[in-house]
Amino acid sequence: MAFIHLEKLGKEYRSGDVVTPVLHEIDLAISEGEFVAIVGPSGSGKSTLMHILGFLDRPSSGSYTYEDRDSQSYSDDELAALRNKDIGFVFQSFNLLPKTSVMQNVLLPMTYSRLGDPVKRAQQSIDAVGLTHRSEYLSNQLSGGEKQRVAIARAL
Repeated sequence: MAFIHLEKLGKEYRSGDVVTPVLHEIDLAISEGEFVAIVGPSGSGKSTLMHILGFLDRPSSGSYTYEDRDSQSYSDDELAALRNKDIGFVFQSFNLLPKTSVMQNVLLPMTYSRLGDPVKRAQQSIDAVGLTHRSEYLSNQLSGGEKQRVAIARAL
């Protein structure tokens, strides 16, 4: 079976009596190590699909299997651990904390991890994206491209 497997996956949002269908019976299989691009016009459900794949949201229908396990079977604590250990996010709007340094932004997800020295790992990620000279800058002092690189370092 694929590393990620979706079968007839659907998502709809409800607000009172209004139902807005977003994803319609998506079938997708991604093997371990495979690179996939999700493309489409604005409003087509790309972000919704990515939120489901990254365990930030749950599907309304169909199935999502991750590493041979149904995504619905994961507890909230298990999902938090997966997001911390296995899945990195680079959000379109960056989601940086505005009055904290580059280092503090990159350190944030490492607070929940027990993998080695978090400051050393954060510095390695910052170095990897070429922002060593900006590690003590506040995120609101950075250009858009630098903010994007901080988000990438945080995801690493």
